[in-house]
Amino acid sequence: MAFGINSAINKIEAGENENCRVFQYSDEGIEAVHNKGTLGSKNPDDYQKVTRFSVDGTKLATGGTDGNVALLKYPTLSPVMPVTHFKGHRILDLDFSADGKHIAAVSSQNLWIIAADTGRVVETITNPVLNKKKPFEFMTCRFGRGAFSDILYTAVNGDKKQRPFVCMWMTSKWTRIRTLSVGSKPISACTVSPDGKLIAFGSSDMAIRICSSKTLQVLMTVPKAHALPVTSLTFNSDASLLVSGSVDATCRVIVVPKTFPKNNNFVMLVLALLFLFLAALVQIYQNYKI
Repeated sequence: MAFGINSAINKIEAGENENCRVFQYSDEGIEAVHNKGTLGSKNPDDYQKVTRFSVDGTKLATGGTDGNVALLKYPTLSPVMPVTHFKGHRILDLDFSADGKHIAAVSSQNLWIIAADTGRVVETITNPVLNKKKPFEFMTCRFGRGAFSDILYTAVNGDKKQRPFVCMWMTSKWTRIRTLSVGSKPISACTVSPDGKLIAFGSSDMAIRICSSKTLQVLMTVPKAHALPVTSLTFNSDASLLVSGSVDATCRVIVVPKTFPKNNNFVMLVLALLFLFLAALVQIYQNYKI
């Protein structure tokens, strides 16, 4: 297991913060194995916000509130690339591409694509302006899996009057190919199923939504999944379960259906048009009768 745990304050202020820690567990208990410092800050308020494994489990990436992104071998924690520092930014989320060649990292203002072998930033995307409104802020990023491994998903939040959006980016050219609103409240967490077919979002209204990775259509909504906003989500290996965690100190396990009801928006549209047509006929009949 890998965690972000700060050292004592005197160690942090001395530049000796071993914040990235690996533990092994067994029936006998939990034992510390390796420690590594990945933060450059001597401020006790900074911490390792994100810890992410590569798909093959051989590498570990960390992102800190001081703007540092580090890539380490797992479980030894020896560096794979030089630490990449984004001055003035807090790393909110990061993820590995399916082939492990790139790392996506986001702050509220920027999305960076980092080459995993050198640490070089190969692409920078600033916070997008959607619908000609105020700029939105990045919150999460996830590479697709399986048939959608060439897609990067980012969740962006606006102000209280704006709905959150999910953007799909084509990784070959880093161009935005689709943007769709998911829910009405800010998105707080995101995860993609191992087969890449599903993507789930947690929101500040405590709801969890499971969507199609292809269309971003909402397939299932779990309202009030927690008492406070969702902060973490993950599918199990066959995407039959979705586990969520929250700042309310609870975890929830959701059974994911094998199939989802088909979208009935078209049927509802036809019924609405039929109702309007019948209403118009009634109005015409009444006018003619008068």
